[in-house]
Amino acid sequence: MLEKARRRQYFESTERTCNQMIIPLASNLRESVTKALDTTSIVNKLRNGCDDKVASWNELKVLAISRSAAIIYSQVMLVVLIRIQFNIMAGHMYKESQKVTDTIKENDEFQTKYMSLCGHFIYEGIKQLCNIIKEKVTEITASISLIDKLSLRDLEQIYWSIVSSVTADDRNPTKNLSKYMLPSECEEKINASLSNIIYETLDLLESEEIQGFMQSNIRSGFVLLMDHISEFFNTKTSNDNGTKNGISIPGTSNHTDILWTDSVTTKISKYSDFVDINKITMPMAKIIPIINGQIPDQSKPRDVSTVWLQRLILNDELKLFGANIYEAFSF
Repeated sequence: MLEKARRRQYFESTERTCNQMIIPLASNLRESVTKALDTTSIVNKLRNGCDDKVASWNELKVLAISRSAAIIYSQVMLVVLIRIQFNIMAGHMYKESQKVTDTIKENDEFQTKYMSLCGHFIYEGIKQLCNIIKEKVTEITASISLIDKLSLRDLEQIYWSIVSSVTADDRNPTKNLSKYMLPSECEEKINASLSNIIYETLDLLESEEIQGFMQSNIRSGFVLLMDHISEFFNTKTSNDNGTKNGISIPGTSNHTDILWTDSVTTKISKYSDFVDINKITMPMAKIIPIINGQIPDQSKPRDVSTVWLQRLILNDELKLFGANIYEAFSF
């Protein structure tokens, strides 16, 4: 019983440390995504006036959609990797702690080298992910002009098309997770002990259980994204006293914001509190700033990225998977 309690206490300590580590790493990941899919320079270009406005708007369309999709994918990938790494390492460290040997310094160095491997995904692998997503978005949105009016369902279909296209690609991150997460052949360039633990990590990253988790949670992430976007569609063009009731969205003019008040194509009675947002449409040019505003350069408490990360950290399915890893490696 004492041994079981000690093992559980070690695991709970690992869980707390893991959750604390994910947040700053996710911040670095977010920065990498916003750099790889930089929309700020295009927005500034449009605000300052440019000759090729249509081309710039279309470029912003691709980058904004790509950025939002990349955040959903990459945060799932990061949390999966860190959860696996921490629990493999915790299992090994607990087992080593039961031995009467003076290897604390060696274990610290071993742990540092192993955990630093996640930096490859944050700074290098993420570029590959952003490239494939941008490629798919470019193909899927090529036929959508700036004046085309889209409903929420139309926009949702764009995102599902991106997911389907990425899934069908040989570079699909769900089935090739290790290629994005760890340096190529890294297990062959280090000592035997670290090499073994990396092989174990690769096996878990390529497991069917993780692939299933990735697929289901990527879809959940896009549902969350659409929920946030839908808030900008859920409005009435007028209220009881006849005054305008606009929604402030990030804009590309010299003004800080632009107001959307006249793009609702469905007539809504001013006496009705019900709005069928599925019948509301907006021009693509109005939707682009809304999408771009979902993943601002600097995180905000309720933006999609922040909310999505918290959900992943608290995900019970992934916690259970981590607990099973720890249990397997701690004996």
